[in-house]
Amino acid sequence: MKKSLLTLIMALVMALACATSAFAEDLGYVNVERVFRSYPDIQTTMSAINLERQKAENEFNQKAPNLDDKGRRELGEKLSAQVDKKEASLLNPIREKIRKTIGQVAKAHGIANVVDAGAVVFGGKDLTEEVIAAVAQGK
Repeated sequence: MKKSLLTLIMALVMALACATSAFAEDLGYVNVERVFRSYPDIQTTMSAINLERQKAENEFNQKAPNLDDKGRRELGEKLSAQVDKKEASLLNPIREKIRKTIGQVAKAHGIANVVDAGAVVFGGKDLTEEVIAAVAQGK
């Protein structure tokens, strides 16, 4: 009885170890921030966003002295919303392309689960370089 219980426990431990190992091989990770910084023409895009912010700031500084507190707040909110909209229109397509490329690279490796590199403590396969290369090639 004792021997069969010990055998059962050992079998469960081995099954758990195999399952953990299989999950580790099925996990990929990507340093998304690094991929984003490496994106072709990202500097041009960021410059356009900064220019839009600067225009909004200049407009606020020009109009604010003639407004009361409520008017300044409303103008600030309006200009901030305009900048946010411009930023989203420029960055969302880039984010989507990066997301799709990560999926394609992961699929090519048979990896079903990909997380940001900052979330990984141990294990998994680093796909960052391959994603950067694929994005650069326009895949």
